[in-house]
Amino acid sequence: RSDAIADIGCGTGLYTRRLHEYVRPTRPILCVDPVPAMLDQLPAAPGLQPVLARAEDLASGRVALPDGVPLDAIIMKESIHHLASRRDTVAGLVRLLSRHGRILIVMLPRAIDHPLFRAAHERFQERQPDPTEIEDIVVGAGLRCSVTYRTFHATIERERYVHMLESRYMSVLSEFSEDDLRAGIEQFRRSYPDPVLRFDDHFAFVKGWVGSGGR
Repeated sequence: RSDAIADIGCGTGLYTRRLHEYVRPTRPILCVDPVPAMLDQLPAAPGLQPVLARAEDLASGRVALPDGVPLDAIIMKESIHHLASRRDTVAGLVRLLSRHGRILIVMLPRAIDHPLFRAAHERFQERQPDPTEIEDIVVGAGLRCSVTYRTFHATIERERYVHMLESRYMSVLSEFSEDDLRAGIEQFRRSYPDPVLRFDDHFAFVKGWVGSGGR
């Protein structure tokens, strides 16, 4: 509970607020995101402290940590693919860790079972790094590392999922024009006619820690 924690690429804090509920830390969790509209949706809670910055800003020192304290835990959930220079940024973030610090990078594998249209699947696979690549980067930054995988079974109504596609719920969807997205959704409707969708959601957990501790 006394750890200094940062959720980098927190978005609206959907997962950060749950983390706060479980851990009940004695100091605020730093909610780091470069988009003001995302941080504006954080709950107005003393346990969540918004920080307007990119991961690269913290890693390079362009944005300093509040109070200048080292971090005991860094979480990056589904944001590692946004980094332009993953190796340099991860190395810079590792330098912010305390002597018993650790970093957890939660990411999708390159091949996913999400019910997307074909072009979105292809574009995702082109853009998404492989978890083994991220493992090598974490090890190269001087940390010990482990990679584990977990599968979650998802069930969702098709029309609700269509609305998610229309709102570009995955960042890869933002790369498609309105016309291309509309055509992709039509292809999706033909490929997935059932009113309820069932699919597996796979995640990789890349954990790095300083020295022999942190497990």
